[in-house]
Amino acid sequence: MNTVSPFSAVNAQTNSLLADQKTKDEYLFTDGLIYLNAGTLGPCRRDTLEATKKTWEELESLPVKFYGKFGAESLAEKTRTIAARFLGCDMSEMLITNSTTNGMNSISQGLRLKAGDRILTTDQEHGGGLLCWKYFAKYYGVVIDTIVIPPGENNAQSILNSINDAIRSETRLISVSHIFSSTGLRMPIAEISAIARSKGILCIVDGAQAAGAIKVNVKELGCHAYATSGHKWLMGPKGTGLLYLSKEVQDMIRPMQFEESYNTYNDSNGVVNLAGILGLGKAIEYIESTGITKIEAHNLSLRNRLYELLSHMTNLTIMSPVMGPLASPMLACRIPDTIDRTLFVRMLLDKHKISIRPTHKQWFNGIRFSLHIFNTEKEVDFAADILHQELAK
Repeated sequence: MNTVSPFSAVNAQTNSLLADQKTKDEYLFTDGLIYLNAGTLGPCRRDTLEATKKTWEELESLPVKFYGKFGAESLAEKTRTIAARFLGCDMSEMLITNSTTNGMNSISQGLRLKAGDRILTTDQEHGGGLLCWKYFAKYYGVVIDTIVIPPGENNAQSILNSINDAIRSETRLISVSHIFSSTGLRMPIAEISAIARSKGILCIVDGAQAAGAIKVNVKELGCHAYATSGHKWLMGPKGTGLLYLSKEVQDMIRPMQFEESYNTYNDSNGVVNLAGILGLGKAIEYIESTGITKIEAHNLSLRNRLYELLSHMTNLTIMSPVMGPLASPMLACRIPDTIDRTLFVRMLLDKHKISIRPTHKQWFNGIRFSLHIFNTEKEVDFAADILHQELAK
């Protein structure tokens, strides 16, 4: 693999590289794969897979082995405890779900919205965090107000002003992503929460692209509810997720599947993926043992390096914020409209073993990188070299 970058003069340096060959061996990556795609699906580590597999095999050896109060319930509650500690809340505020979307659906269904209620959101929301509100707009007469946040926005105060100006007397909640899946912009959630609280409305956060990528403490953010995925940056089993509901809103937000209790196993929730949930706990413990602050610094250092390398290219436009408080470990770029973004991404994988993802079609014709703990400077440099070569053709 040629890793000599034509942009070797770049000044951005990684102060603390976490990923070495030993780290790579902790994953099951295909030989030679450069996986820059944690924001789509994160890879489980071998230890996580082994813990999940062991639980699954034990369960199947005697399917009722974990049945009842002292079996599945106590095992699942261990993961709830780990997750609550990781996100900075009390266990009584933490619920296990199967995805961010499932968590957002639980919030919307549990709010019992009615005709005339207004929801304030942005034009950059992922469908998994937006369709729950569209459902209530379609069938119950709820009104959705949408503010525009253009790609490349780098002014937090401008975002806050737009949100504040769009609030109406009928606005019941603000629903925004912590990190936009479109551009990787990190929203100023603590400040948005403060605006919401000052006006007596709720702040609901889609955190699919945040937990595990950056530090997330829901109490410091001040939001009322926070939904996230286990299968992205937390690198847990697919089909796992977390939902935080602040004690102050638990009488207002009452999801049907947790009406009996917030326990993962309850009569209103039914049978769950116990093995996956135990694996999620294992995955979070790994993030904790490594240190989320160290992981965030590593991820952002690689992202900033890639930003600098790609900023020299003429056939590519970076749509993500510049280095600073609105940046995240995700970087999105527009490519020429003459290039099919999906076919381009497929070519990178087939020809160069680089895995990234095309941007969602409703935003712009582009590609997106998601940089995590297992990635290295050499991989970032190689990816930049390949883009330079392929887009110059």
